[in-house]
Amino acid sequence: MKVAICEPNTKPHKNTTITPQTFLAAEPAQSWETWHKRFGHTSYGRLQHMLDNNLAEGFSVDTRTQKPDCIACTESKQTVEPFGKLTEHKTEPGELTHIDLWGKYSIASINGNQYYILFVDDAERFSTTEFLKQKGEASQKVKEYLTHLKTQGRKPKAIRVDRGKEFVNDDLKTWCRQQGIEIHMTADKGRIGLYTKLCDFTLLFMISQVELRLNKDH
Repeated sequence: MKVAICEPNTKPHKNTTITPQTFLAAEPAQSWETWHKRFGHTSYGRLQHMLDNNLAEGFSVDTRTQKPDCIACTESKQTVEPFGKLTEHKTEPGELTHIDLWGKYSIASINGNQYYILFVDDAERFSTTEFLKQKGEASQKVKEYLTHLKTQGRKPKAIRVDRGKEFVNDDLKTWCRQQGIEIHMTADKGRIGLYTKLCDFTLLFMISQVELRLNKDH
C-alpha cells in the first residue's frame, strides 16, 4: 500500500515522495479448541503438525490452552449396529389389526367418497382400504372387516386405533365386547403405527398424482 504523509489541511506537492508501507493486523493467539472449529473440526494431531512445521501463515495458537474433547466430533463418530433383517411377530394373521381413518379430502371421488379407512394386519402387513362418504361410517366398516376375517377362518383378538370418536364410541365398543375383541388405543389421538402411516402417505401420493393428471387433462 502506498501512503503519502502530509500536514493537515494541506495538499501533497507533486514532487512528494510516496513510500510503500505495509500494515498487518495481528490477531491474538487463539485456543486449540477455536482452531479445531475453524478448520472444520480437524484433529488436534493435524493442528499440532501444522504448527510444528509452520504450514499456515497467521496460524497462532495459544499452546497453553487445553485440547478438550469435542462433543460434535464424538457424536458424529458413534455407530449403531445394523437392525436385524427378520422381525418376529408374536401375533398370528388376523389376530391384531391396525386401523386408521383419513379425511376429509377436499375433492369428492366419482362415487362421492371423501374418506378412507385403512386396515393393516400386524402379522403379515397385509393392507385393506375401504372408502367412505361420511366419517360416521367407520364403525360399520370395522365390523364388516372383522366379520370377514372370521368367515375366512381367522380369529381376530384385538384392534389398535387412535382415540378418534369414529372408533371410541359405545356402538363399536359394545359390538367388540360381544365378539370378544379388545380395543387397544394409542397414547394420543391421531397417532398410529408407523407402517400404517407409511401406507397413508403412499395412498395420498397416488391420489395427488391422479388429481394432478386430471387437472392437466382439463
